[in-house]
Amino acid sequence: MAIRTFGWIQDPGKIENLRRTVEVFDDQSTTYRELIDTLIPTLVETQDGRNHFISELKRIPLKLKYKDLKGTAFTPRKDSRCNGIIQAAIKGQKREFISDWPADNFIRWAHALGFIHYDSGSDSFLITEFGLKYTKTEPDTSDEKEILSQAFLSYPPVMRVLNLLADGDHLTKFEIGKQLGFVGEDGFTNLPQNILVHSLAQIEDPKKKNKMLTDWEGTSDKYARMIARWLEYMGWVTQEEKQVVTTFGKKEHKSSIPQSYLITPAGLKARRRGLGTNIQKRIPKNVFWEMLATKGKDRSYIRTRRSLILQEITKKSLPVQALQQTLTNKGFNESETTIVNDLKGLEQIGLNIQQEQNGYFLRDTIQNLVVPSFATEETVKSDIQDSIDRCRELLEHVSHDYLVLIPMSFSGREGSRLFEMKTVELLVDQCGFDGLRLGEADRPDGLIFTRELAEDYGIIIDTKAYSKNFNIPAAERDKMTRYINENIQRDPIHSSKWWEHFPSDINLFKFLFVSGKFGGQYESQLQRISRSTHETAGAAITSFNLLLLAEEIAKEKVNLQDVGEKFSCLSEVKISETSPPQKDSSAHP
Repeated sequence: MAIRTFGWIQDPGKIENLRRTVEVFDDQSTTYRELIDTLIPTLVETQDGRNHFISELKRIPLKLKYKDLKGTAFTPRKDSRCNGIIQAAIKGQKREFISDWPADNFIRWAHALGFIHYDSGSDSFLITEFGLKYTKTEPDTSDEKEILSQAFLSYPPVMRVLNLLADGDHLTKFEIGKQLGFVGEDGFTNLPQNILVHSLAQIEDPKKKNKMLTDWEGTSDKYARMIARWLEYMGWVTQEEKQVVTTFGKKEHKSSIPQSYLITPAGLKARRRGLGTNIQKRIPKNVFWEMLATKGKDRSYIRTRRSLILQEITKKSLPVQALQQTLTNKGFNESETTIVNDLKGLEQIGLNIQQEQNGYFLRDTIQNLVVPSFATEETVKSDIQDSIDRCRELLEHVSHDYLVLIPMSFSGREGSRLFEMKTVELLVDQCGFDGLRLGEADRPDGLIFTRELAEDYGIIIDTKAYSKNFNIPAAERDKMTRYINENIQRDPIHSSKWWEHFPSDINLFKFLFVSGKFGGQYESQLQRISRSTHETAGAAITSFNLLLLAEEIAKEKVNLQDVGEKFSCLSEVKISETSPPQKDSSAHP
């Protein structure tokens, strides 16, 4: 059985194209007739499935396979041909068809809003009664707007965005994204707004600033931006530029962020309708098993665990201890902290979870939550998830949002920029260093430094998001050696002069590698770097141990003078795992 990720959508585009996607499944619609008569015959070549697609569209009942709808990608993309039904149904910006990625997002969109139903057994879709109601309305009419209102209010993340804006706050996509979804997980990343504003302050070129504002975002930020666009179409929010003032380290920075939103009176009214004053007027919420975790080898495990929690709190109010016992009975041995974290995440996807006298209760009516039958071995927890859960138990003072550093550190190039940013943010905001993320070409990923110690020091940071052990290969060793020597020599004609971000009165420097796991001959590489840079001291630390170190700093078990000594060991810095005092699990997530 195919395992899909449904319920979260990036970049699907215009509402009219949502309609065309749904109309593909209605054999009485204009889009359906266009596909049969014109679009597929002219856009799809025989070798790419022309006759097959027409045959499938003529089947009764009309039930279309995911692979036929989405099509596949071509490399290079400029040579792409139309090889999917949804690709043919929607006109692209530069071609007469779209590619497989936007096609996939349109399918997810129509599915998330309840217009089409997914049959997991055949990996195919068919239209719902609600979808037929939608296709029978005329575009741009009050009837269509009413169907769309019901659809959007049935989608929990829409409710989450409306709830966040309901107090009248003017929020950027980053401020919304920070509170949207299962924060702290690799599938729900959020770009640190303070680092963005700090980075914008270093750039004068307006084009570069606009590109940064457009390109720099985490997955939750993308979801926030997309949902806000839908709500803007409905008249429920307005987009208005916001002047943001942030403090990073000891410096204040200002910048304008265009993707910022305010709720309207119509939006407040829609929110009240979405919450429902009583069960008769309540709009059921579409919650899919697939939307309860999006990335990682153990997403089936996490989706199932969260589904079980949801199913239990729809029946009656339950305390965390009762939920823990239920999970244990079903083979999920989890701590109370993990369960509370799941409850918080379920609230942050937009579900109305209330803490009552007897525990937690879901006030929403949910539909479409079907837990597939998986063998036990298919729902075991991965080593990465186990590390996250262990670390969560040990963090009393450091925000659990930073747990995302653990999966990020194994994510490869895809997540490298956010890993750099989040690492520097942790070191500055949680550990007490000053500094900034540098990144880009010919510069380290970041630098940090101390102030007001007996002898202040600076650290050159290189973060490495590797899927396996990072052994500091020769290329990475040489790159760090070059950075250290550039800082020593400080050539006035160097193109970037990145070292000028260190205070001029600091004369003691170290280097630090941060990754998910170290292996091979990494210690000998650290020693070679030191010998090649006038005996500069340095170290390596995993994301897991960096989080534990931040917790020790927060508890005042160590200070930055102690940290400087740890980062001079020319080996891996390891922090012992100690159990924290028992937490009050009755606290609201």
